[in-house]
This record gives sequence, structure tokens and C-alpha cells, in this order.
Amino acid sequence: MNEYQERVTRIVFWQPIASPHQEAFLESLAGRFPGEVVLGVEQALPRERVAQGWQEPIHTNVSVVDISIPANHAALASHTTPASLHVFSGFFSHRLVWDGFRKLAPSQACLAIFSEAPEQTLATGWLKRLRGRVLAARWANRFAFVLAIGGVGCEFFCRIGFPKEKIVPVGYALDVPPLAVAVSSGASDGVVRLVSAGQLIRRKGIDLLVRACGALPATGWRLDIYGDGPERTSLEHLVRSQRLAERIIFHGAVSNTVVQKSLARADCAVLPSRFDGWGMLVNESLAAGTPVICTASCGAAQLVSSARLGKVVSSGRITMLAEAMADAVAKGPVSWEDRVGIHAQALSRFSAMPAAEHFLSLLDRAGRHESVAPGVGS
Repeated sequence: MNEYQERVTRIVFWQPIASPHQEAFLESLAGRFPGEVVLGVEQALPRERVAQGWQEPIHTNVSVVDISIPANHAALASHTTPASLHVFSGFFSHRLVWDGFRKLAPSQACLAIFSEAPEQTLATGWLKRLRGRVLAARWANRFAFVLAIGGVGCEFFCRIGFPKEKIVPVGYALDVPPLAVAVSSGASDGVVRLVSAGQLIRRKGIDLLVRACGALPATGWRLDIYGDGPERTSLEHLVRSQRLAERIIFHGAVSNTVVQKSLARADCAVLPSRFDGWGMLVNESLAAGTPVICTASCGAAQLVSSARLGKVVSSGRITMLAEAMADAVAKGPVSWEDRVGIHAQALSRFSAMPAAEHFLSLLDRAGRHESVAPGVGS
């Protein structure tokens, strides 16, 4: 253990919610870190997330604190010595997380960012980048490092002015179960099973997926779509208009356990997002030994690094998406050998334990970091 790790006794994560996407990583980190790991959250899981099948994470090694209670917020912000590392997520847009940063900025505590890139539409993207540049110009030197989620996250933080040497590319990690548990016996009918999961909103690109299915062969495949949202009615109408109702099935919002079981039986997952800060479907599919097709606008695209793992296509390109899916159908059901190889890469690249070890290695960088804590204005 390096010298800085020996004198850090507390790591505080400031976040809008306790995300199930970080449950395994935080628990693994707390189990390996000799000090205290605290998770400060603004609110419980929003209703819309629960309706999508999200479940409140269960933390046993991590102390979860409700920072909407003023006394709790003040208590976490009182850890102002170099013995505390504060990691902020969502502080560009969430008031209580931002207030915590403003209180800690003048202190001697070490500060870091853990963040996805925000969605940047034509209407609002310029404003988000402008705000980011203003914040970076004033505060970039205050942070020891920025944990940028995926390639799109690294690009965003570079673009708004954070020094490249401070930007550390990371992704979300999860518990990768043994393959014998993850994989159910496959179907013997030769039908290639495709799976997609997520909110039925424009950003997720399910309309592009349905249109791409219209170019697939008439037989030999089926698509299961898990999730719900405001576009479901129009998507079901699109499926009927494409005469694909017998091949594309909408299952609505289900628990993550149901999705994982479906992925374990699938031959390919598809994430056709126009934009996704990360895209946990990629992790979950590879963890089940199942290849995945996703767009380059997904942060998790960095995980799809070989043909065995799947394919990355340009966002919004229906023809490219259809070609990638047609290739998956032509290959037929995934072989056991390929599942074993995919699962092995999932274990080594994004399971919770190596993610926690990587985070702890960054404490040395934080220890060498020297910055002047500027005064905090309004």
C-alpha cells in the first residue's frame, strides 16, 4: 500500500441516487479499502427507474447517507482534511451534490469526479458544453482526477477543458457470475435469439432497431424487447406496419434478473442508442457470454473490442445496424467455446474486483496531486 493510501481514511461518493450499476464496485471497494467508504445520495430511486425494473442496491460494507437531510449533508462536508477523498457524480446538474463540492472546494480534502457525459442534443448540447467550460476553467485544477465513463465521457471532459493527464477512462463494473450459472441451456430449434433492453424513449433508438429488423431474413430469428416508456405504442405500431409482430415481442418493464436470464439464453444483444453515457446492457450481455451489437455513441462501446464480442456500428445508421444483425443471424446460435471466451474477457475487464483495485491505484495519483484550493464564489 502506498503512503497516500495509508493516510486516507475515508472515501465519500456524492451522488444523486444509489445506483444499482455501482453496487458491486462500491461493495468491492469497501471490502478492500482499510478505511471508511461512504455513499451520500440526494434521493431514493425515482419512480420511473423502479417502474423500469431497477432495484434499490443493497449495501453492507458501504455507509449510505441521505444528504437531503441538512445535518447529514453538513456532516459529510465537514471532512475537510487530506485524510478524506470526495468523489462527485452529477454535480453539474444536482444541487445537493454541487453544494457539497462548493463547501469542500476551499478545504484541504482531495476531490475527484466520477461522471458520464451528458446527452448533447442540437437544442441543448451547446449550453451544456458552455457550462462545462466555465466550470472547468475555474475548477479543473482543484480535482486530482476525473473518472470519465466510456469514450464519450473522455471526449466530453477533454472538450470542455479538463487536462488530458487528469482524465482516467473507466466504465461501470458488475459481479460477473460463473458461466455455469449465467448460461441456461440454449434452444435447439436453430432460431437466433436477439435481445434489447432499456427505456422506450427516442434516445435509446428502438425505432431504428425495428426498422433494421425489416431488412433481416424472413425466418431464423426473433427479437425480445424488455422495457417500457412513452414510445411503446408507436413502436408497436411500427412493428405491425413492418409485419414483424410474430418476430418482435415487447415484454414491458421487468426486473433485471429476468433480463439477465434472457441474455443468458440469447445469441446476441442489441443496443441501438442514439446516445448512451454508458449502456449496462453491454456489460450484462458479455457477462452472460453473449455477444453484443451497439453504437459508437454508447460509452460501453469500448468493451466490444473484437469480433467475438460483437460489433460497434455508427449511431443512426439503420443499414449498418441491419448488416451487423444479419451477420449475427447468419452465424447461428452462439457456440459454447465462444461463450467461454466472452465470459473470460468479462471477468478480466469489468468485474467489480479489478475495478476496485484500479480505483485504489488512483489514490497514489491523488496523493501526488497538489493544487491551490480557490475561494468559492456564488
